[in-house]
Amino acid sequence: MEKHARAAAVINLDHVAGNIGAIRKMISPKTMIMAVVKANGYGHGSLEISAAALEAGADWLGVATVSEGVTLRGAGITAPILVLSPAFEEEFEPIIQHDLASTFFSLSGCQRLSQMAGLLGKTAKVHIKIDTGFNRIGYRLDDMDAVAGEILTISKLPGIEIQGVYSHLATSDSDPEFVGEQLSRFLEMIDKLAAAGLTIPIKHISNSGGVLGHPECNLDLVRCGILIYGMAPDSKPEGANRVEGLGFRKTLTVKSRVAHLKTVKKGESVGYSRNYFARKDISVATIPIGYADGFSRHLSNVGKVLICGRYCDIIGTICMDQFMADVTGVPVEVGDEVVIIGKSGENQILAEDVAGWRGTINYEVAACLAQRIPKYYVRGEDA
Repeated sequence: MEKHARAAAVINLDHVAGNIGAIRKMISPKTMIMAVVKANGYGHGSLEISAAALEAGADWLGVATVSEGVTLRGAGITAPILVLSPAFEEEFEPIIQHDLASTFFSLSGCQRLSQMAGLLGKTAKVHIKIDTGFNRIGYRLDDMDAVAGEILTISKLPGIEIQGVYSHLATSDSDPEFVGEQLSRFLEMIDKLAAAGLTIPIKHISNSGGVLGHPECNLDLVRCGILIYGMAPDSKPEGANRVEGLGFRKTLTVKSRVAHLKTVKKGESVGYSRNYFARKDISVATIPIGYADGFSRHLSNVGKVLICGRYCDIIGTICMDQFMADVTGVPVEVGDEVVIIGKSGENQILAEDVAGWRGTINYEVAACLAQRIPKYYVRGEDA
């Protein structure tokens, strides 16, 4: 971490590349890999993660919004990109102009997309979304014959290329029986389309959890997000140990520095709302990172950090830009490194640990890192 930084996220791009390689070893050589880089690459930086993943052999990139895809195109990335969320009509022109594949699940939407493609003299690439039980977006399968008929009609619209058909697993890390139900519905829908005379080139349903536990779901492409960042789909420390055993490496370290040291006497309070009182005289460090940096207030009085290789309790309410930690007995000085996520000495704090303290998942811990935290990209040794 640069010495001028009050906080920093250090991302190891060699680990990203290695994680793509680990995924490749778990799937068929014929199955493509989509690196999901939405939400600024799960907080890691979408441009840098995209470049590292593609260099390591990823075939596709997945984003959540049209603007995310346009940003990647603006950076010179030419690889196939799928927008995973629904697009609004005013986004149809940039979708087509920037050669983004987009998610659709209605005839009316595709008809309007077809009209825009005609105006631009281009072809719009579409992936049809099927809802197999997630109940978020996609064609419901109450009447498969009707859905197949509508998709067949879409395939005949001018300027529309149905490049893929996909669904999303709801319980790939928790309920294998429901995974089987979803896959069965999806394959039945594909068979309906084939019977109607439509064969769609790319069929995909598997995610990171699917790659780890449900190889039958891999099909033509797997969409991997959390695994390319070396984290566990189930968001548990034991899950993190499991994926590490399979060759995945953590890519993210978050650090700060001790800004101030003080002695708080027995009976005195620390921080907003006075929800922490010292039971004895203690040494307290102030660290210049807070909830505006993505360091959640839910860690107040429950989380830990590593200072001088030792676990130190967070005390008091986390502020917007700072928090306090009990460093009693730790040989700490102003300027010493504080590890929020990562290793210090023989100890480490996982994103999965932070997620448990916060009552959330590792996806949110990473994705909520604020833009104002500078990112430093490294290769080779652990960050």
